[in-house]
Amino acid sequence: MEKKQNKWLRRVLIVVVAAAMACVIGYFAFCYWVNASGSLLGGNNQTIDQGSAIVVDGEGRREHVFTLFIAATDEDETRTDSMMVLVFDTQNHTANIINIPRDSLVDTDRRGAGKKLNASYSGGIEQQLDEISGVIGFRPDKYIVANFDGIADIVDAIGGIDYEVPFDMSYHDASQDLSIEFEKGWQHMDGEAVVEFLRWRHNDDGTGYDDGDIGRVEKLQTFLITLGKEVLTPSNLVNIPAIATAVSDNVQTDLTTSQVLWIGMQSMKLDMEEDVEMQTLIGDNAMVGNLWFFILDQDMIIDQINESFNPYTHPLTEDDFNIITPDDLGIYSSSWEEERAVRYAQYEQEKNDETGSGELPEDE
Repeated sequence: MEKKQNKWLRRVLIVVVAAAMACVIGYFAFCYWVNASGSLLGGNNQTIDQGSAIVVDGEGRREHVFTLFIAATDEDETRTDSMMVLVFDTQNHTANIINIPRDSLVDTDRRGAGKKLNASYSGGIEQQLDEISGVIGFRPDKYIVANFDGIADIVDAIGGIDYEVPFDMSYHDASQDLSIEFEKGWQHMDGEAVVEFLRWRHNDDGTGYDDGDIGRVEKLQTFLITLGKEVLTPSNLVNIPAIATAVSDNVQTDLTTSQVLWIGMQSMKLDMEEDVEMQTLIGDNAMVGNLWFFILDQDMIIDQINESFNPYTHPLTEDDFNIITPDDLGIYSSSWEEERAVRYAQYEQEKNDETGSGELPEDE
């Protein structure tokens, strides 16, 4: 069961990263075009060299390591639909990505669904980074926030995309003014159609992929790979200015043009299979009151961050985090207790399997 969950999680992370990177790659293209043409730089091209590297000053920071917050907003751009932090070691050429569940319960005065981490974006990127630091133990150095509508604009910029719809799709929701209709087979989709295709979850009668969300994740992954290949074909080089405009209208970042290009150059040195590690913050889905939240496990997260994502030379401690549970709010959550108990039982079983006994090994 755990292997299946890990496989599903990896697929989810791949889709999240692919979707965000669709805009980020487009942003790289935008910066490259700007740099080459000098159209927005007064005709003075910037030289991309080591002087463009992101250098983080700070006591106890690991050399050649920087952290980048990557997020994508929802439709009304008041919440972040996906959030992740990239820890990039440019000397050892490794990139570790930690996915942060959008429904994570956080310590805030906001009420109801406002206590979810993704709602912090309503107060701006600085507020969100402040709350992100509470759940991962450090504040990311830089950020990129992409609007997923950018994907639709990219599709329109390249004149649409041909894609094979796996089966008939029919879903209607008057409350969202949403009507999705696709016939099985090859379709030529414009940007609006692509957004509808990506939003589809199931038909009106409840039918869909046999394996539910896993099938939907695979569909998104396949589509985004197809889109990425199409954007990067030689025939679309002439469309780079249009692609650049589409992306620049949908990306906010505090990275400079030369820094984005420098990151792109560093990324080319990575082996996606060997050099990139993807995880998600450890915790459990639970009903708290009448709302679903993701309850973070502070003890396990501290170990998780220190093992794979700590940008400092010293270990992070409990004082660096601000993670709360339903108990801290004085609310009993039976689903949280049950989910946590199951997870810990699985964790103990894994430890037993590793040691070959019911006891953890003694220190030698």
